Parts: sequence; structure tokens; C-alpha cells
Amino acid sequence: MKDRLTQRQNEGYEFIRMFVREEGKPPTLREIGEALGIRSTNGVSKLLDALEQKGYVEREPHAARGLRLVEEERDPFAMDAGAPDLPVVSRTSSSRPEELRKRPRRYLAVDPRLLREADDPDACLLGRAGDDGMNGEGIRKGDVLLIEEQRANMLDNGDLVAFLVGEELRARRFFYANGKLHLRPADDHYTEETYPPGDSGCHPVGRVLGLFRTF
Repeated sequence: MKDRLTQRQNEGYEFIRMFVREEGKPPTLREIGEALGIRSTNGVSKLLDALEQKGYVEREPHAARGLRLVEEERDPFAMDAGAPDLPVVSRTSSSRPEELRKRPRRYLAVDPRLLREADDPDACLLGRAGDDGMNGEGIRKGDVLLIEEQRANMLDNGDLVAFLVGEELRARRFFYANGKLHLRPADDHYTEETYPPGDSGCHPVGRVLGLFRTF
């Protein structure tokens, strides 16, 4: 079992993982430093040393992009597997979606069986619903949503999707029509919103897979 990461180490690991997913290649020391606010490449190197020692990455000496994420060999859905810790994200601006995972409020262990519907369990996170717009489908303000991050072009019309609108996380039915994103609520007190793709005021986070609620 891998050693737990510190908050700073986790920020570095999550940036590397997301960079590889989006760019198809690992980041350089400079790119990691710029993303995490680390001024020296020596500081980045120390961070990567810690990730390597804990078994999260492997490094190829003298290569600009000589990083490789170490994949888990065991089945993440095995009944004897430890419960995965998912980040509970804090308020994030829709104009800066890359910061969504950087400073989570905390981490919450979830039953691996809740992630069976996810295409990529590592892309899952938790966030609080910011309004009652989907009250008609049983989602209330303050519910903790289980979300799988996905690009807008991977979403299907009718999917239940979490969006960042300004700094608020909203669940809505997603539709793409007439060149615009349509956010359709399930409560009569809320109106449908439309945004052009790439609008800084609206960022599709991904599909909503479930929710948690406290009484």
C-alpha cells in the first residue's frame, strides 16, 4: 500500500495526472513549478523525489518530460481494496477550472462500488450543489455530488451534469443545441440558461453519478 501524500504532494500529483490526461504527455519541471507556484526547479525536483519514493511516479534521468505515473495493479473495485479518498472541492471560479482540484476542503473516503459507473474512477471528485435547481429530481442545495470530470464533447444530451457558473456548482440536465450549451433545471422556480462553448462564465465539470446527504 502506498504512503499517504501531503497536501502539497497531492497537488503536484493531481496536476501531473490532469496534464497527462489533457496533453497526452507529462509536464516539464518548469510547467509543474508554474502551476504550483514553485520558483526553483530544485524545489520541483524535491517534490517529485517524494512522489517517486512513495511510489506514485517514476522518473527518467536527464529527460525533459521523463515522468511516468505508476499505475495501481490491483482492481480498484475489489472488495478488499481500501476506500478511495475523493477530494471535496472548494468554491472555484468557472474562469479558472484548472484550480478545481488544487485546494480541496478535505478528502472523503467513499465505497468503491459507488464508482462502478465511472469511465475513469481517478477523474471523480465531490462538490456541494449550490442551489435547488434540480429539486424536481431530488437534488437539494448543499447535497454533496459525486462527479466524474469530463470534457463537454464527451457529454450526451440529457446527461445530469455539474457546472461551474461563476463560483457556484450547479447540477442541470445538459443539452447542446444551436451551437450553445443548455442548462435545464428541474424546478419551476429556475429558468434554463444557455452559454456558448468556452464561455468563461460557465464550465461543464462532468457527469453527476450520485449524491450524499446528511440529515
